[in-house]
Amino acid sequence: MTSDIIIRTDLKPGDLGRIITLHGEGYGREEGHFGLAFEAFVARTVADFVIDNGAKGRVWLAERDGRLVGCTAMVDRGGKGQLRWVLVSPEARGTGLGKKLVNAAIDYAASEGWSEITLETTTGLPASMDLYLRLGFDVVSEEETELWNPHAQKLIHMRKPLP
Repeated sequence: MTSDIIIRTDLKPGDLGRIITLHGEGYGREEGHFGLAFEAFVARTVADFVIDNGAKGRVWLAERDGRLVGCTAMVDRGGKGQLRWVLVSPEARGTGLGKKLVNAAIDYAASEGWSEITLETTTGLPASMDLYLRLGFDVVSEEETELWNPHAQKLIHMRKPLP
């Protein structure tokens, strides 16, 4: 149930670290998690969002009783958007929160007049892939890579044109 979850878009001190922690802990609890290298990658991309991109775009933070239980972001890529950091904590999954967050990001990109949205995901995340496909994203390419865990996976590039 998402009625007890508050979603906000104003970034406050500590929020960037909370996004990184949510990813580290969220994937760390699952079989075949991406490990510390993945958490470090998320930290780098979150830092790049602020340092290199000037925080152009918007971040959504979903909180229950002050605890971060979900997040996503739409990063401005110069007339296009990049969907980043889509994650719902295990205890909030199955509530529709992921769909709500991604739809908010899509609506934001459309309101900015951007032509398309891109995202990257990996194999091994069937719920995420299903959500992206249901929301109109298409697979553009796939490449075999080790990414953040020792087992080869596919990095999947997706896009969604906007009207």
